[in-house]
Amino acid sequence: MNGEFWLVRQREEIDSVLKYFRKHLEDWNYEKPVAWSLAPFADRRSVSQNSLFHLWCAEMSLHFSKKVPVSAEDMKAILKNNFLGVEDVVIGNTVIPAQLKSTTKLLKGEMHDFMEQVFHWGLDHGVTLTNPKESEFYRARNPAG
Repeated sequence: MNGEFWLVRQREEIDSVLKYFRKHLEDWNYEKPVAWSLAPFADRRSVSQNSLFHLWCAEMSLHFSKKVPVSAEDMKAILKNNFLGVEDVVIGNTVIPAQLKSTTKLLKGEMHDFMEQVFHWGLDHGVTLTNPKESEFYRARNPAG
């Protein structure tokens, strides 16, 4: 039950959501206390952002492989290490130290910031990355056009 999430979009959903939340509170084992946090909802990174980031990893792989063999997955790891860093992953009682942070849980704004860093890093290293006008990244950088 660790990491449950409830989203309320409108007032009419409150009773229904509280019913399920109460059930989880009653089933909680209380070896560790449970925390309840109220916060505005923020969208996670989008499919558009994720797809463009993976395209960039492939483009950089082609560029850098002219000198040293590097796969798109290698590029992804390098970029995540450079700009997101590492964190300890906890699974039950097991701690796996210093794992590359994932983009999966990034919010849209966090993913955009990460992509800005990647975009400029690419330019600094001679790689002009694709930035299609229909992409969310392009639209966020060019709100007027």
